[in-house]
Amino acid sequence: MQVRQHIGLLAAFVVPVLLAACEGIRDGREECGIYLEFIYDLNMEYADAFDPQVGTVDVFVFDDRGRYLFARHARRGELVEGNRMFLGEGFDFGRYSLLAVGGLSDDFRVSDAAGQPLIPGQTRLEEVRIALERDAAVVGREFAPVWVAPAFETDYRADLSVWPVRLVRNTNRFSLTLVRRDGDAAVPCTFEIVTPEGAVYGPDNAPLSDETVTYLPYGRGPGDLPGELASERLNTARLVAGAGEYRLRVLAAQTGEPLWDYDLMALLRSTKPDGPGGRELPLQEYLDRQSEWNFVILYEDGGSEGGFAAVAVSVNDWIIWLSEIGV
Repeated sequence: MQVRQHIGLLAAFVVPVLLAACEGIRDGREECGIYLEFIYDLNMEYADAFDPQVGTVDVFVFDDRGRYLFARHARRGELVEGNRMFLGEGFDFGRYSLLAVGGLSDDFRVSDAAGQPLIPGQTRLEEVRIALERDAAVVGREFAPVWVAPAFETDYRADLSVWPVRLVRNTNRFSLTLVRRDGDAAVPCTFEIVTPEGAVYGPDNAPLSDETVTYLPYGRGPGDLPGELASERLNTARLVAGAGEYRLRVLAAQTGEPLWDYDLMALLRSTKPDGPGGRELPLQEYLDRQSEWNFVILYEDGGSEGGFAAVAVSVNDWIIWLSEIGV
């Protein structure tokens, strides 16, 4: 009991001294502060892939009343040990809210609710939007991946403490191939994915728009191999369980006529594996972890559902065949 009391007294003495020392150093060499440690382990490998996947980080700082103050930007090579950002200059002791975005590029913007740049002292945290740059409800281009860490509070005491910042990837890439089982390609086809939310997210990384957005392939065209009706790639923003109806469609390339229309979320749910140790993997966690999707859709003449017979989905090196793919 006496040992514990001594330890408590020592801590009560050392901490204020340390903070006072840091306050003095801040007037000189700026060696006291806190570290933000960026982590990207929400993937199917269950391993931190911040390096090499995330090239830059932007941290947006808000005061204890949620008012925007300033932002810090760093390339991965400028971070301490490759994944830690030091925060020291420009901070007073107290509570702050931080919002981090990895890989921010011209493809995405961070703005207020009206789409304008954040204004120090005016923009509030709840007004912040992270949005895919687009000028229409149809997006047919490749865009760079982006990662978001939902806003969190930190207690800035300049004590060199380390605060983990876990990133969520907000983009997906689909590789889609339509294969004819019983002969050469007959009708050139293409794909589209229709989503129920407008690729606009709040500081908690939840969708804020119910506008329908359609994603088209970039570099669309017929398949190169015998039997391939189409082989294409397309990007989407984050897939959010419960946000609404997501559709995967096969279209005739020349006319745009829908040939096959399927519930994408039901398709992805049916491929969900167990987590490590056999634990139940929540659907949203699966959607966030699996950002690269590879589909092969099988077509054969005389099929019961307009010729579409089965779908193969590659998930983390496993291939899952689904045969009940009716419209």
